[in-house]
Amino acid sequence: MVVFTPSTVVPLAEDESNMNRAQRVHDLGGAFGWGRVPYDPQEEPFHEEWERRVFGMVFQVLPHTAVRPGEFRYALERLAEDDYFAPDGYYGRWRSAMEVLLEEYGHVETGELDGRLGAPSGTSASYRVQSPASVDEKDLPPDSSAPVPEHRTVRRELDRNPGFRIGDRVVATGNTAGGHTRLPDYVRGVSGVVVKIHPAEVLPDSTAHGLGERPQHVVSVAYQARDLWGEGAEEKVVINVDLYENYLQLEAEAQ
Repeated sequence: MVVFTPSTVVPLAEDESNMNRAQRVHDLGGAFGWGRVPYDPQEEPFHEEWERRVFGMVFQVLPHTAVRPGEFRYALERLAEDDYFAPDGYYGRWRSAMEVLLEEYGHVETGELDGRLGAPSGTSASYRVQSPASVDEKDLPPDSSAPVPEHRTVRRELDRNPGFRIGDRVVATGNTAGGHTRLPDYVRGVSGVVVKIHPAEVLPDSTAHGLGERPQHVVSVAYQARDLWGEGAEEKVVINVDLYENYLQLEAEAQ
């Protein structure tokens, strides 16, 4: 298992690329200095037996804690840097997020898990986690009613057309509300082209904070790699990123 640490990040000059602006510990997509992502097609899905158990436990814990779309991911995002980059890696973060949610939902008392496991007091990630951000509803798009399907899904049917069309040049500028977002920082402010319109989905920037569904159409935007990462990027490589439409503006209106 490869463990990445913040010490491997090499900062760029501000004008060299769009990759050095990651504002949150989890927002590493496109961030400079992390090297190639190792890939082994023969790699096992779990490196240790405890990882397999954590994977199974998540599906037992989440129905009693993170019941809103985006809530579990937001718990991961709020972990302290030392916990997020701990040597136990991906499933270690899942375990830490479960500890946080179990305490925040009142299923266990603060420090109870440390005691049960015989760990020193203060070991649990819940001691260091950031509190949920206070998000002002005025910074989110208006809520709109949409029929809720009988089966479990985040998709919704909207009675309005998407705000963009295929071929539009757009720039991602939101979310400015703080808290949880699905907008990767490396595409902010970069011009791209709409290539597909997906069905609408509930907005996790809102649902993760218990502020309603506020469903949005999902827009697939194509970015040229060199627009994102400068002349050192591979030529003629295009990156498609699915974004909620409230993140976007027409390029002509964003200038």
